[in-house]
Amino acid sequence: MKKYLFLIVSVFLLGCSDSTVQYGKVVRVDPKGMYDTSLDFSAEDLHLVVEKMVSSMLKSQLFDGTPVVDVYPIENRTYEHIDTKAITDSIRTMIIKSKRAKFVDSTMRPILINELRYQNSSRYIDKSKAKAIGNHIAQGYILDGAITSIQVRNPDMQSRFYKVTLQLHNIETGMIDWIEEKEIRKVYHK
Repeated sequence: MKKYLFLIVSVFLLGCSDSTVQYGKVVRVDPKGMYDTSLDFSAEDLHLVVEKMVSSMLKSQLFDGTPVVDVYPIENRTYEHIDTKAITDSIRTMIIKSKRAKFVDSTMRPILINELRYQNSSRYIDKSKAKAIGNHIAQGYILDGAITSIQVRNPDMQSRFYKVTLQLHNIETGMIDWIEEKEIRKVYHK
């Protein structure tokens, strides 16, 4: 009886192991190549979105004077989990490498805002320090946006449509100075 129990537990534990590939072959591929394997938002889609958005931003006149950009989260309005931070991280990386814009370190935002509040509530305000902190927060643009999807299913076909919309808000004027969309449609026929 103990042999059977040990055998069952061993088979179960080996079957649950994620660290081994039991069937097939692992192959390295180009990370920017097109290898669609499902209708879900994939790494290929991320690359298409980032390339379109960065290209459009860098062509705009907004990036002629090295603006400061603060990145806010992209709203995920789809039914699936999409790592929208990966999109903004890739956009930020490509634009920083182009040396056409500077980005606010979002991890510093709460510290700077608290420091500004302290400076403004203090009886003795160091105006130069408060101005520097305020300029760091309120200079340039805010990048934000959303990703949406539409799914269609019938017995012979499935379709997914994704639309990523990003925009740059001018902090001084409150106006949207740049906006771009990237649409992706995937179809699966049975």
